[in-house]
Amino acid sequence: MARVLERQWNKRVSGWHSHVTSAPAFEKVLATLLDAAQPSPSDVCVDLGAGTGFVALALAPRVTSVLAVDIAPAMAEDLSRRAREAGLRNLSTEVCDLNELRLPEASADLIVSSYALHHLLNPDKRALVARTARWLRPGGRLVIADMMFGSGWSDRDRAILRQKVAALAAKGPGGWWRIAKNLGRYGLGVGQEHPVPPEVWARMLRDAGFIDVEFAPIVAEAGLISGIRPGAAAGERPGRAAV
Repeated sequence: MARVLERQWNKRVSGWHSHVTSAPAFEKVLATLLDAAQPSPSDVCVDLGAGTGFVALALAPRVTSVLAVDIAPAMAEDLSRRAREAGLRNLSTEVCDLNELRLPEASADLIVSSYALHHLLNPDKRALVARTARWLRPGGRLVIADMMFGSGWSDRDRAILRQKVAALAAKGPGGWWRIAKNLGRYGLGVGQEHPVPPEVWARMLRDAGFIDVEFAPIVAEAGLISGIRPGAAAGERPGRAAV
């Protein structure tokens, strides 16, 4: 699966940045993520599944450093070029399958991810969240924006699924085929996308020891989940003096 994803995203690099930067929905995702992350000039940050840098490039001017991790070498190369052109010397990249990523314990203040973790199987999501809790310093934040919905048990799930079906149906026979294909994949739990509902994400974060776990819907299927690694003194964040 990792090799398939690597090849897929290497091929998509040429049009990906313009795709995400031109979409109002992605702009709303970015704004919501940055608001929840509250980046500080003293923060050491990690962006998981960074792609061409939609989030990493926005974070870099606001923090001490950003490590942008992606499975596709072409995506990382494109991001590095964009960082150089923007004069961002505090942004570095690493090519790595997120399932194999290992970072020093208590080395980061902020870990983010945008529209990447739904590609992981659920046990791999859980394992990654547990590792992020160890990578963060006390008081550090994990902020994940992604497609967050389930199989239709909640009102929100049903509204999202109706919206997706209507959008595809409007495209004619090609859209109808995608409806049938996606329903089959989703029902069987196969394919490359494995979204889960907010309550599953929240449980993963709490099981990993995060506190102040919060969910916020963004737009359509997009949602945001965040949590804090406990341990900082009241009113204090890593790298910040208590007020």
